[in-house]
This record gives sequence, structure tokens and C-alpha cells, in this order.
Amino acid sequence: MGGAAYDGLADAYVAFLAEHPAYYELAADALRRLLGRGAGRCLDVGCGGGQFFDVPLDLGWTVVGVDESEDQLRVAREGHPGVEVARADAGALPFADDSFDAAYATFTHTDFDDFAGAMGETLRVLKPGAAFVYVGNHPCFVGATQEHRENGVPRLHPGYRRSGRRDAAASPGAPPEGWRAQLGSFVHLPLGPFLEAFAGFTLERAEELDDGWEYPKTLALALRKP
Repeated sequence: MGGAAYDGLADAYVAFLAEHPAYYELAADALRRLLGRGAGRCLDVGCGGGQFFDVPLDLGWTVVGVDESEDQLRVAREGHPGVEVARADAGALPFADDSFDAAYATFTHTDFDDFAGAMGETLRVLKPGAAFVYVGNHPCFVGATQEHRENGVPRLHPGYRRSGRRDAAASPGAPPEGWRAQLGSFVHLPLGPFLEAFAGFTLERAEELDDGWEYPKTLALALRKP
């Protein structure tokens, strides 16, 4: 939920999240269920303004957040002054190997230009046996080429298989009233490259969250470092 592109937009993003509480509450519920209780250090990769910090904190974890946007980290510090945060590229985490007991990331694969690199770094800093949870937009039904419609059935457009950063204004899947239009650009990953980004992890559970729509908009994965 972050990146340098959010500098200068962090407050606007907080306002956008507040306008869509049900969508993000569903994601928080999935994170809570799949992460579970713990007492060690838990890394939030691409923490943004700390919108999900309360979930692991309530579960007993000691949270550390990293994000590339200083503006987003300002929001995180203001909302959770007791949580350690650091400005860092998710593809080059400033932590030693095997130094975290758990980790999670939320809605970051559409922000990171090298999502696979970020997931590889996450794998590196986790202790063997540590849990990792990812919650984000469903790659098959929410992306650059999947146009949102009020009936909940997306209209598909050409270009799905092409990975990479897209201009929001030229993407049918980025409605003018949505966050991607405000951000200006975002990353599109088809399902294959998305799943391959988690190479090295063991997949334990996958959930297409039931948000009341015919096609799921959110995917949640419970993984573990062997």
C-alpha cells in the first residue's frame, strides 16, 4: 500500500480508504484469520500509512513497517507512534537474514515495479517456519484490463498478459473515480507472474474473498517459509 509515488498523496489516500471501509475491513478480517496470534516481530512490507497495523497488534505481534514513501510513513507515525517504521525499498530490505517471526503485505503488487524481488527479500528476512500473508486485488478480475461494472461482472479488454506499469488514464480497469486514476499509474500483473513471485514459499491456503460480488475482487494467501 505504498511506494515513493505516494509522496504528497498520503492524506488523499487516507481519505480514499475512509470512503471504502467495507472493502478494506474484509481484507483486514482475512489478514487476522490467516496470520493468527503471535508474540514475535512481524514485518509489514509496503506498510503505507499503517492502515493494517492494528490487526497484528491486536494479535499480539510486535510490528515493524517499511515503505518507500516518507509521506506515507508520516501518516503511519502519527497514527501509531509506538510502531517502528523505516523508509526502505521493499526490494532491498535493511534487515538481516532470518530476523522476523512473521510478515504480511497488503495491496502491494500493483505498486511494486519488482514484486517478485520484494517477495524474495521478504522470504530472506523471515525465520524458517515463519508465516507470511498476502492480501491484494485479485489479478484475474481487478487490473489494467478488467473494467469494473455495477453488476459485479467485469468486462475484459485486450492486454491482460502484458506485465508492467500502466498509465491509469489509458487503462479500462482504472475508473476515473478510483485511486489508480489519482495515482496516475500502477503495475499490472497477470495471475502467472503474480503467483511465481512467491517462489520459495510454501502455500498453505488461498481464499478468494466473498465480498458479495459475482466475481471476487480480493485474493488472500497464507504462505510459510520452509
